[in-house]
Amino acid sequence: MEPMERQPRPRRDRTPSAPIVLSRLAQADSELEVPIDVEVVKAPPTDAPVDFRERLALALGTTDARLLDAAERGYRGTFASVHDYVRERLALTTGPNFGDALASRDPDELLRRYSGDERLVWSIAVSDEQVMVFELPRESSRAAAIAARLDPDDPDLLT
Repeated sequence: MEPMERQPRPRRDRTPSAPIVLSRLAQADSELEVPIDVEVVKAPPTDAPVDFRERLALALGTTDARLLDAAERGYRGTFASVHDYVRERLALTTGPNFGDALASRDPDELLRRYSGDERLVWSIAVSDEQVMVFELPRESSRAAAIAARLDPDDPDLLT
């Protein structure tokens, strides 16, 4: 018997297996890495309305974390109006009978007297019936920056 000459098999084009394709794709992605800043924030106040931080950022017109954090610390709750908040605060210090007498006072005048040179008080509407009320001491390092963002044309806020 004569030895048979072996002929090489015809080579067929092979497609790479799945692990090889995935490793090639992963290599290409490594060139497109983008750094992502992750910030851990505490939960909003328990009685805060839905979208609390979004409403605050929109009202102040900023995403500066320091200003938003300072404003969030000044959150006092949700009330029917700023006037109701001021009356409640004054009733705590002067007694409920005096607080009822304040109901007939001009709301703007009452707020001006309550806040004076010591407090920055402002609100953000939640609905037609409710507002979120915030209060910060005027000597706070962020109070002036927040006041300027709330209404730069209102001299009462900036003083």
